[in-house]
Amino acid sequence: MNMKWRHITALALAILLTLSLSACGGSGNSADSGQGAKAESTAVEAEGFDTVGGGPAEEAAPEEAGASGGGEAVAPKDESRKRIVTVHMEAETREYDGFLEWLNTRLAEAGGYTENSEMYAYDEHSRSCQLKLRVPADRLDGFLAAMGENCNVLSRSVNEEDVTLSYVDAQSYRDALRVEQERLLELLEQAQSLEDILSLEDRLTTVRYQLQNYESTLRVYDSQINYSTVHLELREVRELTEPAPESWGSRAWAGMRENARDIVVFFQELGLFVVTHLPTLVLLAAVAAVVLLLTAKRRRQARESKRQQKELLRAMQQSAEKGEEKK
Repeated sequence: MNMKWRHITALALAILLTLSLSACGGSGNSADSGQGAKAESTAVEAEGFDTVGGGPAEEAAPEEAGASGGGEAVAPKDESRKRIVTVHMEAETREYDGFLEWLNTRLAEAGGYTENSEMYAYDEHSRSCQLKLRVPADRLDGFLAAMGENCNVLSRSVNEEDVTLSYVDAQSYRDALRVEQERLLELLEQAQSLEDILSLEDRLTTVRYQLQNYESTLRVYDSQINYSTVHLELREVRELTEPAPESWGSRAWAGMRENARDIVVFFQELGLFVVTHLPTLVLLAAVAAVVLLLTAKRRRQARESKRQQKELLRAMQQSAEKGEEKK
């Protein structure tokens, strides 16, 4: 009986020893595999970090920064922004011809040009024009400041349109199409079958068409970005518009002066009209005089007939009154 329990005890101890050894071996393998994975990860990170200037580790940094910042992309610097600047100006001057001459000279010095012009002349002292000017963007501020010193600027508005994203997208598509065009040309040289050649040429035609469109878009962008647009509406005036006065007396005095100028201008225009149309007025006066002479006799007869009719009516009334008195 004792021998039986001894065998059972020895067998249990052997089983426990086997289980403990297998557990130790499993934990050791797990530790070794963890260390191996950690080492492999460290090696990958080190390899990525070694490829500075376009490697995986460096490219992942902006994505992580964007994720931590709520998914917003990092804005480029102000110098890299692509802006289209458009200026609308309304101005007046007393020296119309002199200012236009100065404007053309100043525009040429700035490296700009006049894209469109419309001239209006109502009379010798009432002229105006609408100009569309193109000025280099880096000289726009100086050009506008010089204009403010040589004419009376009534209003000015500046509009800046940021087209950076559209410009960068167009550049990306253009570059991708250029790469595809080069690859298609290489494949076309290596093509053997007629079917492959026709397929490649068809795709090459499409790529070239799209490439021309993007290049044209970029040229338009460059023109609008490098040369700002100034829409100028200029009027010739006798007196420059003054800022609105603040006090009541100043406003009344300004109103009286404006009214007096209007009266003077009215009589000047009236005299000019009479002088310029004097032959026509003389002719009309002569015609009116002839008509009056020809119809004078008829008018006298008409007046005499009306007088006789009045006298007859008066006599009839008097006779009627006398008849009633006799009754």
